[in-house]
Amino acid sequence: MSTSSAAISRIPTVTSHAIFERGTPGILQIPVAEPALTPSLALDYLDELSIDIRAATILDSHNELAAHTGQTTESRERAERMRKLVLDLLETAGGPEVEVTTPGGAVFAVRENGWTIAVVTGRYALSSLMFYDLRRVTEDLG
Repeated sequence: MSTSSAAISRIPTVTSHAIFERGTPGILQIPVAEPALTPSLALDYLDELSIDIRAATILDSHNELAAHTGQTTESRERAERMRKLVLDLLETAGGPEVEVTTPGGAVFAVRENGWTIAVVTGRYALSSLMFYDLRRVTEDLG
């Protein structure tokens, strides 16, 4: 019996294997965009970030309601009142952030990247953390 040594050749069975073997750069590294954060998803995200949030409103670049907590007509009316108050607060403060604290709770608002987010919290919410979260969400929305 003679043993013959035959050359073994690999044949690509899938197109991507052939492309990979040819060394085509980047074909398998196609960048995929991250899912966009919508205003409704932003409210869900804020809800996960803080248990202190009692109500939230997101305004678009035209200062119209983009999203708010609650799904009832009453919650829509409350969000509309909150929208007007937040716009007044930001105008009076003259800056992109405002915090109003009362014995019963606080209101935090941030205007950045074309979005305005306002939340009503319990009285133990940490302002530095709340502002960080709100800025982060406006950045993700923008």
